[in-house]
Amino acid sequence: MNAVIIEDEQLTADRLKNLVGKHTSIEVIKSIQSVKSAIAWFQENESPDLIFLDIQLGDGTGFDVLESLSTYPQVIFTTAFDKYVLDAFKYNSVDYLLKPVQPEKLVQAVEKLKKVRGQNNLSDVIGELKSQIQTPYKQKFLVKTGLKYLSLSIEDIAYFYSESSTSYIKTTSGDSHIIDHSLDDVEKHIDPIRFFRVNRHMIICDKCITSIDSYFNNRLLLSLSPAFKEHVIVSREKVKTFKSWLDR
Repeated sequence: MNAVIIEDEQLTADRLKNLVGKHTSIEVIKSIQSVKSAIAWFQENESPDLIFLDIQLGDGTGFDVLESLSTYPQVIFTTAFDKYVLDAFKYNSVDYLLKPVQPEKLVQAVEKLKKVRGQNNLSDVIGELKSQIQTPYKQKFLVKTGLKYLSLSIEDIAYFYSESSTSYIKTTSGDSHIIDHSLDDVEKHIDPIRFFRVNRHMIICDKCITSIDSYFNNRLLLSLSPAFKEHVIVSREKVKTFKSWLDR
């Protein structure tokens, strides 16, 4: 079998290629880093037997690539987020790997693929798989300012925080607004690629982080822009996941 890797992080793609070469008999013939480049490559080259396909790419999703194809090769999806590991992946013709990919999981996925290869038509399940994975995230939050209401774009939000059972949005311009959502509710409806809950009281956007320092008890101390009035600490139990979130 031959395979193409579609992954927007070069280091991750290189590591996966090395694992495939070391632990399987599959030959990786190409690594591609974007939806646009992948579509162009498939238009000019014969389809491989297998695609290792990242779900979230810098200029779109892996599904955008699949929808451009006239026929589907076999696919093993890769993702950094547990939220994507859904029942849809249990179809016989698809499998997934959580990043960072572990050798034993890679071998299991390839062996499963070999057993079911040709038994199912992948095009029959892609639509349902896509609908289950691509849950739409909130793009705006309605806030009240004085007697007026304001619709804030997700692009203008630096972080969410809570104080005394009240939740707030801090905008990139430094304004704070009360919102009628708990942080638990907010976390369910925003894109985990861009936002991370660092502790019980704060969810931050990656673009607002200006520095990261070690802190006692194996925690991390963050500096944000706009600045927060208190120390922003990544709780000890979240440090490993936080590092993976930034190193995707």
